Amino acid sequence: MRFLLKMFVLGFIGLAILPAFAPSEYRDASASIQSDTAPTPSPYDIASLVGQAAADIRGLCDRQPEVCRIGGDLVSYASSRAREGLDIAYAMFRHGHPSMKEPASGKAPEAE
Repeated sequence: MRFLLKMFVLGFIGLAILPAFAPSEYRDASASIQSDTAPTPSPYDIASLVGQAAADIRGLCDRQPEVCRIGGDLVSYASSRAREGLDIAYAMFRHGHPSMKEPASGKAPEAE
């Protein structure tokens, strides 16, 4: 889930800065596709919107405590599964894959 969130954020950032680096022929083609453009919000409007969203999220647990309890359980479960996966990956790295071990007879495997 964290990977998906990172990919979403990085993809959004990439798409946001792409117009600055795109050749003019692509910007012109894009402009012909966009028939109606919305007015660009000011930095103050964006900051105000982010502040209102943050205030709303802070009050979420007060309005709906069940959402916070379920979210906490979900994060706890996901972190325990991630820890288990990390332990398995470490064990695989430390002990190697069974195909990498020498045969029980003590002879090296023959090359084909």
